[in-house]
Amino acid sequence: MPVYKNEKAKGDNKWWYQFYTGEIKNGSRERITKRGFRTKKEAEKAMVEAQAALQKGEYIEPSKKMFQDYLNEWIKSKRNLGEQTLELYESYLRTHIIPSLGQIPLAKLTAHDVEMFLDSLHDKGLSPSTVKRIFSVVNASLNSAEIKGIVSKNVANRVEKPQASSRRQLVVWEPEFVSDFLEKTKYASRYWIAVYLAVMTGMRQGEILGLRWSDIDFDNRNLTIQQTVNRHREIKDGAKTKKSVRSVALSPETIEVLKEHRKLILQERVELGPDYQNNDLVVCTQFGGPTTQRAIQKVWPNFLKKTGAPKITFHDLRHTHASLLIKQGVHIKVISERLGHSSITITMDKYGHLMPNMQAEAAEGLDSLLKTKAGQK
Repeated sequence: MPVYKNEKAKGDNKWWYQFYTGEIKNGSRERITKRGFRTKKEAEKAMVEAQAALQKGEYIEPSKKMFQDYLNEWIKSKRNLGEQTLELYESYLRTHIIPSLGQIPLAKLTAHDVEMFLDSLHDKGLSPSTVKRIFSVVNASLNSAEIKGIVSKNVANRVEKPQASSRRQLVVWEPEFVSDFLEKTKYASRYWIAVYLAVMTGMRQGEILGLRWSDIDFDNRNLTIQQTVNRHREIKDGAKTKKSVRSVALSPETIEVLKEHRKLILQERVELGPDYQNNDLVVCTQFGGPTTQRAIQKVWPNFLKKTGAPKITFHDLRHTHASLLIKQGVHIKVISERLGHSSITITMDKYGHLMPNMQAEAAEGLDSLLKTKAGQK
């Protein structure tokens, strides 16, 4: 059977196809119908694919489930995602994806629908990187639907993937400036310790706020990351990924700084007595409760203003930590372990450009090695 153009409804110029399966069902010849194609060519191509799948026994009966119902089921199954990533996905579903695409039946969702959705995101003024991340959520959900046999094809694969703008250049501080910055801001806020730990350990903000005194081994000079504090001020077991649950070696000076800070915490605990909320946290409020990420973000600009420092984010201190290690010639695998990256590839991707002299040093090292060997003969 041929494809058709739907002209019954005014302004509806979409194409659709229909063909017989060759089976008899309830006394009638069974037909397969699908609508919503932009062009006749698209409809014809889809019909040929459906006929081929039917002949091979791979045809999947279209689901009547709405896309929003499928998305809500899909997001609940993403137990492997870190808490912050899951919150971000849920935010994209709630504010962008479901309002625009949720009312379309999953089986009737087309590449054109996804393209129009991406255009609407650009029209809202969202950044290219945000649009790319939102598309990735849609694409991942449809990939899962295809793998599970809920849909025959992931229509998002037929869409030109949005490109993010060039990555923001990392801003890192030189060792001399870092030392001066930490010295000048030391007594500016009780949350200075969070800044110090970011520079000296490379921990993420949520990891720093979740650090407990019991997680620190003062004798062996290391700490273990086992919990975090999220943006809602909730203490959560674990970390961003399995690799993020890790041990981090501490310098002798860091141990001394932590001991000094502990005196302040113990003094507050004694003064408040039974009113003190003992969560055993290193970075906490004066009452012992978890510190909000907003509290850190509030004091951070004051630190920058006090020292005349270039404007960077608190998270950039993590990058500064990595750059300090690179300047010392620390092996990239060790840096990756300290930062809790899931693979060394991520570390190289982020910080490889900070190692421009490594190849030159390696080449010069070959000269030295060969000359030494020649002299030994």
